[in-house]
Amino acid sequence: MDDGLDWRIERACAAAFPPVRCETVDTWAVAVSGGPRRRINSASPLGPDATLDTATVARIAAIYAGQVARVRVPDLVAVDAALDAAGFAPPDGRTRTLGRPLDRAPVPDAGVILTTAPDAAWLATRSTLSLAIDGMAEDYAAPLARLAIPAAFARIDDRAVAYAAVADGVLVLEAVATHPDARRQGRARHCVASLLHWGAGAGATYAALQVAADNARAIALYRGLGFLCDHYGYHYRERVG
Repeated sequence: MDDGLDWRIERACAAAFPPVRCETVDTWAVAVSGGPRRRINSASPLGPDATLDTATVARIAAIYAGQVARVRVPDLVAVDAALDAAGFAPPDGRTRTLGRPLDRAPVPDAGVILTTAPDAAWLATRSTLSLAIDGMAEDYAAPLARLAIPAAFARIDDRAVAYAAVADGVLVLEAVATHPDARRQGRARHCVASLLHWGAGAGATYAALQVAADNARAIALYRGLGFLCDHYGYHYRERVG
């Protein structure tokens, strides 16, 4: 797999869901936001030369003083031994990164409402779906207000949503969700297809997404939409205090 493309995907994914603040510690970006989202409350490597030693781990942990110190570890770097030595818990939250070229973007569905900003209806629907799926009405308004790259937001009635953002020619799909009582009816597929079509028109040449490794239903959906490239995985390591 092309390491250059893998790191372009990493950077695009970070830009598509930005944290409140991000500090650089050596070769690591330390994101701090509060709330439940681990990705915007964890340290991630900035490139293939990222390493961890005792001093760097201590500096990262100091930024998270009083809360969980969390490191996000892509398969692209080898730092688990250092985290073992520093007393971090075993790997958790395994996630896969899938991708596909955008040389043949799907035809958009006429029933999808597509906007270039998250309007009130999109935000309300995503919050409702978060509550129905995870039991928590997650707030997307704040992180999406921080977006500094082109993005589009897809919605079908109040039963399915998704959004996508483009950075460095990579379209990143995010927040794909369908209400449990409306699954297997093609709504998520239509939302994603419309966003892929939009992304091709916005200059993206490749599309990527990150999905929980044990979410077989979602992986099957994305495979059916052409996401046949399995780039890399990542997991989290955490230490309290």
